[in-house]
Amino acid sequence: MITRDYYIRLYLLLLSIIPGIVNSQASFIVDDTICINDSITITNTPSEAATYYWNFCSGNLSYDPGGVNFPDPGNLNGPAFIDFAEDASGYYAFITNHTDGTITRYFYGNNLLNDPVTENLGNFGGIIPQHAQGIQVVHDNGQWFAFVVGGQREESKLIRLDFGNSLSNTPVIVDLGNNGAMDYPVDLIIFEENGQWYGFTANYNLNRITQFYFGVDLTNNPTAFTFGESLGLNQPTGLFPIKVAENWYMFVTNYGSNEIILLNFGNLLANFPSGLSIGDPAYLYYPADLTIIRDCERTFGFVLNRLGDIVRMDFNNGVNSIPEFTSLGEVGNLYNPQGISDVFRVGDTLYAFVANIDNNSITRLYFPGCDNASISSSTERDPPPFSYNSPGNYNISLVINEGLPDQENFCQNITVLESPEVDLGNDTIINPGSTITIDAGGNYSSYEWSTGETTSAIEVDRGGIYTVVVTNEYGCTAEDEIEIFFEVEIPNFFTPNGDGSNDTWDIPFLLNTPDALIQVFDRFGNLVDSYRAGEKEWDGTSNGELVKDDTYWYVIEIDKKTKPLKGSVTIKRH
Repeated sequence: MITRDYYIRLYLLLLSIIPGIVNSQASFIVDDTICINDSITITNTPSEAATYYWNFCSGNLSYDPGGVNFPDPGNLNGPAFIDFAEDASGYYAFITNHTDGTITRYFYGNNLLNDPVTENLGNFGGIIPQHAQGIQVVHDNGQWFAFVVGGQREESKLIRLDFGNSLSNTPVIVDLGNNGAMDYPVDLIIFEENGQWYGFTANYNLNRITQFYFGVDLTNNPTAFTFGESLGLNQPTGLFPIKVAENWYMFVTNYGSNEIILLNFGNLLANFPSGLSIGDPAYLYYPADLTIIRDCERTFGFVLNRLGDIVRMDFNNGVNSIPEFTSLGEVGNLYNPQGISDVFRVGDTLYAFVANIDNNSITRLYFPGCDNASISSSTERDPPPFSYNSPGNYNISLVINEGLPDQENFCQNITVLESPEVDLGNDTIINPGSTITIDAGGNYSSYEWSTGETTSAIEVDRGGIYTVVVTNEYGCTAEDEIEIFFEVEIPNFFTPNGDGSNDTWDIPFLLNTPDALIQVFDRFGNLVDSYRAGEKEWDGTSNGELVKDDTYWYVIEIDKKTKPLKGSVTIKRH
């Protein structure tokens, strides 16, 4: 059974602030676009594993989240930013309090969904200034650190908290000062790239970004420089760097101009970046913070609007393109939200936490899994075929060797398209010699009739079963059929007694189909007579001999396209 702890550990890694390249043994092949109710077969490509866990409907960031609000238990004072980490003792969250410059520690035990034990660590003798903002928890060489920025003008500074080997310890504070000309630094990101430690913070008052360089050791006093001229920054608050292939990008929220600036550093963070506005004032209203997530081969962003709602960005055409914006509303009672955590997964649900600065509360956002798959999960190496009953985007995930040192995860997004609808109507009776129009309707890419015709409607003058297959533009198909019957009068008796009246079995409507084959059988299934409609009319004989008075069965085959007519006829000579 897949545990919640496993997913948290795995996705805190995979969905961390710098989603790099992960060499995974877990992988599979599946069509990325299918139709509703199509049977889906997955090809599992890894080497043999001890365990397999498939989920065909796991949490998906393209759907609207739910939210739960947690009021202040007594240790928050203007919560601004929040960050999560796990050490040997369990899961922790650290929150900066903007109003008094204190740090609050939450301890969740072995599950981030537990109610936390809360503790305010104070402001360490005033070393942490008021207007505390961004916080980042990092682990290096067995030691835990938390970096904090905050303060305005001359009080602006970078601070390091040294926790030693456990986040439960009382930290030692180190004042790193302001060696990068910071002024009201807000968001903070610390990360490692190729064994080197870097950091960035956004300066609200300067319209600039400060970059820190620590070298190979986070205990070094970092060098720093501030840049941003001509990049279009306007009261920047939130930032998020990401590396795609060999290129570095950074997303920056412009609080003052209701937009997002995308910085392109090229292949080195030491390069001076170019700037591109990708914001949309129709959706962004004092954007405060953002996070970027690559999940199941798709890239999403979530932006907090300081005065209420959260906005999703869907980068359908890559991170350097204009995303699709969607307002998700004030989900989870957001109240002047300031900072958003990274996204993590527990079981089949995705979560993120938001700090609401003006009412001392924390909102937990969640993106649950779905129930649209015919099979929800499987533990087989090669899962059985399955299907989806509704259109949309779905995540298929595979976890191998759960709980073992070599556990791996692979996830892929697929798109399920709406299938066309076609209805030829009810089976219909027509008179001999008349025609009827059968119309498949719609405006589909192609039509394939059983007659060989390819138009949306066909003219029919014969009975039979008619089938059409329609195909829409994403390649989904639908099929329907209709049966056309002749409304014909076939006499059910005749009197072959030589009196000149009703001596033969006369079928008038067959005058127009002289090639129709008529076969007559006795009650035991023996063939009595067989002839073409244009050859004669049956006179009650078989091989020149009169048959006895009885009821006989007939089959009339008009042509190969028309369903044979079947019934009975009775001979009465007296």
